[in-house]
Amino acid sequence: MRFLGEIEAKADNKGRVFIPAAYRKQLEKEDESSLVMRVDSISRCAKFYPLSVWEKMDEEFRSKLNLWDKNDQKLYRQFTAKVEQMDMDSSGRILLQKKHCETLGIEDTVLFIGVGDHFEVWNKSVYDDSLLDDEDFEKALQEKMGNPSA
Repeated sequence: MRFLGEIEAKADNKGRVFIPAAYRKQLEKEDESSLVMRVDSISRCAKFYPLSVWEKMDEEFRSKLNLWDKNDQKLYRQFTAKVEQMDMDSSGRILLQKKHCETLGIEDTVLFIGVGDHFEVWNKSVYDDSLLDDEDFEKALQEKMGNPSA
């Protein structure tokens, strides 16, 4: 399952927002109706994972923890505390709680960003501020792809 692209959408005054059709089609294709949302307070976005993707990530994370260790317990507790499982409504919308809209700076317009196996919901100006400039982006791509001289 791959979510790609940047899609602008509108949120209503209750925090409901339509998941873009391309993303809904991906979810339907994989027979995924449940999503797991995790608020990323550092990046200031909401990350949405199909339930099957989330379960794999959660299992991998838990396998790296000693759940008898107090610090690992705290880490896992804090990680899962900002998580919500949700389903799209019959119209293909999700509901962002008011507290999350406030944390993320979301008002009436949101930006969906496809990030491979999940997608993110951002305030557009926060997203724009998080990006590398074009030159730094191209340089980072070249370094990661093993071709720094290109």
